[in-house]
Amino acid sequence: MAENEGMEGKNLANERRKEAKVQFLEAVKDLKEGENITSLEGLVVTKTKEQYIISMRRITFGIASKDGNFIYMNKLADLENKLNKEGLSLRNLNLPGLEEALDRELEAKEQAENQLKVENDNLNSEGQDTEVGDKKPELEENSGEIIDKQTAEIAKEYNVNASYVIHIAKNKKITDKNFGQIAKWAKDYDDIFVLPGEDEYSRRFIGVKNKKHEEILEAQKQIGGKNPDILIKRIDGSKIEEIKPICMYEIDDKSAVAIVKDQYGRPEALYCRQEGGDKKTFWGTVIPEASGKNVRQQEPETRDFMDYRYNSGEDFTKKADALERQKDLENRGLPSKEDGVQLDEIDGTPRENRNINLEDIEKYLMSRDGIIDKLTVPPGYYENKAQKVLNMMETDKTMQFEDAVEILEKENEREPGGRTPGDRRTRRGA
Repeated sequence: MAENEGMEGKNLANERRKEAKVQFLEAVKDLKEGENITSLEGLVVTKTKEQYIISMRRITFGIASKDGNFIYMNKLADLENKLNKEGLSLRNLNLPGLEEALDRELEAKEQAENQLKVENDNLNSEGQDTEVGDKKPELEENSGEIIDKQTAEIAKEYNVNASYVIHIAKNKKITDKNFGQIAKWAKDYDDIFVLPGEDEYSRRFIGVKNKKHEEILEAQKQIGGKNPDILIKRIDGSKIEEIKPICMYEIDDKSAVAIVKDQYGRPEALYCRQEGGDKKTFWGTVIPEASGKNVRQQEPETRDFMDYRYNSGEDFTKKADALERQKDLENRGLPSKEDGVQLDEIDGTPRENRNINLEDIEKYLMSRDGIIDKLTVPPGYYENKAQKVLNMMETDKTMQFEDAVEILEKENEREPGGRTPGDRRTRRGA
């Protein structure tokens, strides 16, 4: 029950994000370069040649591309504090992902404050600096990005940009295990860092043990060479995205670490598992970092999906077949709650996956006919229509969803008795 409520809340949040994106793009579509628009709350959006600059109280805190991808800069917490004194809040601006970005920064700030408090307490109680188990990272800023102190030090020592260093959070779970338990070569190190290598298509793994740094040679077995011809089906929450890695490094013969770029062009590390015996196809999920890009461990559904206890390599092959079937149906217009195939649409039995499609079709047909309450129509009326539509699409692999609905409506018009509950002719007053 709680899982269903959590999924509904997540779906609602995704819907609100999409609506906010549409509203933003609609509001700024007529702006010319150099022009700006100001809302009642004091939000200012200025159009440049390639993007929109978002500011408030003369503080620039966000950038949006013309297709609605948003980047938020740090110091959101400082701006929020300033606005709160005026009775305002960033949370009321209805910008996609802004509330989540603010929450992440507040969390990082709280971690930094807690860490400082712990260190001060230790100094006060013992008169010297002491080791703290499972400690939270010290944080500092690097060109507006939150970077933990260890990452900054490693970057300086190896003369690389701190934004391109990945600091793996060893204690955050990826499946039922954390990275230190998954990768045998990582278990003896206190910290693991992934640094840029000799070129764009290579990386170095640096381990920290007793405050000493060393390159982890066991981690350097590259898969597929530079810019490998490998497909990764990346799981992010409920979203599935097919991507190519920059480079991959072996954990064992069935799993690997892949380096990919996030939406802002910064590197991320994925934990990947092979699909069946196919060495060119993997399923993957992001490895949580100590600070910066992704500090939170994945959703329980994602962790379970990537766990050997629930899905073998052969199970992944079945999931891949389900993914291809679902992609085909959605490419032919099948309505779905989200853009693109979602994890819950392929992760059940074939019957469970099919039932999700039937529910989506049923809701669409009811909405199309202006029906809000199923109790106003005969029992099973829309369930039956949904079954017929999906059966037609499954039988004829070229049939579009709207064509199947049209065929069904024409059949319905020929049925004895004329109009039926929910018939669109009734709504039109025909």
